[in-house]
Amino acid sequence: LENNGVVEVKDDQPAQALKAVRYELQTVVCDGKYAAGLDKILSSYLRNISGSHEQPGVWISGFFGSGKSHLAKMLRAMWTNQPFGDGVSARDIADLPGDIKDHFSELSIAAKSHGGLHAASGTLGSGANNNVRLALLNILFKSAGLPESYNQAQFVLWLKQEGLYEKLRSRIESMDKDWVKEVRRMHASPHIAEALLELRPDFAADVGQVKSILINQFPNVTDVTNQQMVDAIYDALATDGQFPLTLVVLDEVQQYV
Repeated sequence: LENNGVVEVKDDQPAQALKAVRYELQTVVCDGKYAAGLDKILSSYLRNISGSHEQPGVWISGFFGSGKSHLAKMLRAMWTNQPFGDGVSARDIADLPGDIKDHFSELSIAAKSHGGLHAASGTLGSGANNNVRLALLNILFKSAGLPESYNQAQFVLWLKQEGLYEKLRSRIESMDKDWVKEVRRMHASPHIAEALLELRPDFAADVGQVKSILINQFPNVTDVTNQQMVDAIYDALATDGQFPLTLVVLDEVQQYV
């Protein structure tokens, strides 16, 4: 079996992972309770896009090995219509009943006026963070191409809001430094401090003060409030004030709890 008989729900997309996703899509049997589950999830979501301020969450239940993770992973792949290198997409590969195909078509049409489609997936207990709000944010940040750590993601978001992200990253990489590694050590990185001063001379008096400002403005945290979590999700996913139709898949929640 291409996936060794084990379904992993996560957003990592190396070549081997994509190969497994494609295999799972090719072999999915969307029938019976499986099809009913997809129908219930999609029809409920579509009904609540307009005319409701809430989207009900979904708990996928079943015995061990019954296909809970597989259903969630396939839903995630087909939600955004996962593209593959040869131009084929997830919904082209999976053999789906007509009503499920119609739901996905309706979802794509609705997305055109709602900021597009987005999906994030992962296992809450897979990271180092044991705080549920931060664990959720780790998964959402990663799906948006941001650092998983809260303070690092906030730093990158601030750079983008200030129009500094591309310039700062380019400067760091021109020094033959790894951008991701420098962001991880942003409080101590002389390269980030120096580059920030070059781009924004009025930001601080010297390199030492830049580091102090970064430590104070983007401190390491062990928890965030619900409002900070909501604000961070909006900042990470919204584009020009529009929030995309977003699916968040959390695997193994019961084990985490």
